[in-house]
Amino acid sequence: MSKKLEYLTEKTLGEWLSFIYKGYDFINNKKVPSSDISNRPDYRNEDLKIIIEFDGFRHYTEPKTILTDYKKDETYTKLGYKVIRIPYFVQISSEIIKTLFDKDIDIEQNYKHGFVDMQAALPSQFCWLGIGRFERDLDKFSCIREDIISSVKEKIIEFEGKGFSSDVVIPEPLEYLIC
Repeated sequence: MSKKLEYLTEKTLGEWLSFIYKGYDFINNKKVPSSDISNRPDYRNEDLKIIIEFDGFRHYTEPKTILTDYKKDETYTKLGYKVIRIPYFVQISSEIIKTLFDKDIDIEQNYKHGFVDMQAALPSQFCWLGIGRFERDLDKFSCIREDIISSVKEKIIEFEGKGFSSDVVIPEPLEYLIC
């Protein structure tokens, strides 16, 4: 693996896509032709007919954003695109590349999956739609589910050490995750 690993952000996602799909150019932040959507996907490739979205915390905390995502996914799918969404608590790893892009690329992962960044929105901040999305993501990313859950458990320990209860990290509907 010759790529220098970086923490996954919307910006570094473009670099990763160039590495994963050598020889393909990705269009960044441009309106999709023939769509009635004014929002622009993070990345798309016309030859591969894929759209890749990096979903930051607003895609879990704001109902309007989540509902807009559903509409965008439906529209793009009808236009023949495969839509791939990558949550902010997922990092690029060999398993994720296989899960999302069906490519076998062996890389050494330097960044843990989950809520490791000090500024990451925690599940306690998710709206009801975001909680549902998070539960579906845990199923979708089953190969790293335990890593994500471990990061939640670590945050609970960290916050309890500061005198807070676990509900500062995880809402009641998701408490089953830490059992």
